[in-house]
Amino acid sequence: MTRVGAGTPMGELMRRYWIPALLSEEIPAPDCAPVRVRLLGEDLVAFRDSRGRIGLLGEHCAHRGTSLFFGRNEECGLRCIYHGWKYDVDGHVLETPAEPTDREFKKKLRHVAYPCKEIARMIFTYMGPAEKEPLFPRYEWVSLAEEQICPVKSYLQCNYLQGIEGDFDSSHTSFLHNNNIRNAEPLKRDGAPLLEAEDTHYGMRAISIRKVGTEQVYVRTSPYIMPSFSIVPGPPTAKIR
Repeated sequence: MTRVGAGTPMGELMRRYWIPALLSEEIPAPDCAPVRVRLLGEDLVAFRDSRGRIGLLGEHCAHRGTSLFFGRNEECGLRCIYHGWKYDVDGHVLETPAEPTDREFKKKLRHVAYPCKEIARMIFTYMGPAEKEPLFPRYEWVSLAEEQICPVKSYLQCNYLQGIEGDFDSSHTSFLHNNNIRNAEPLKRDGAPLLEAEDTHYGMRAISIRKVGTEQVYVRTSPYIMPSFSIVPGPPTAKIR
């Protein structure tokens, strides 16, 4: 379940979806410095070319394996600093300046490159077979106004499944977060909520049910969206007695 490298069952499943790769602010302007991205066990490099297009390439140059993280982002391509091989956002080899000019083998080459979409200040990529590329999901937040969007990137030292488990583990809020959640006092009274799940067309819905008094029940739902996304609800806004 937690092995997501190329060729693994879970890795192949993950590669059938559009997944987040990085934030737009990490490559803010055309021809800015590239950044490293490690995704599903692959070492990659992201860059924004002179026309503003996003490229996500295999990190190591196909010629001698030099890291393209150190490449020069210039004139609609990322150029390796070792022998000058230049790649566009689609992985085409544009130039091989250290080779004889009468050789055209560069036209036969294609570097590892994944298509990207920039939406809501985030950059998503699809890493599966081109013929199976799905439509990009129309998440509700995609259509929000610019001033309503605030993407945040956090690094968690765990695998994706442990992260999802934490999102759905409602009981831990009674202990770990009992000092920083407003109106959390009633939630402390029931530290062992009843957990249920409901299948949906997008994945499933996790449900946590707590008793907060003699006559009140607090129900908390958390959508799980394929392949590894979750939405964690905020604390109750109204006072629970």
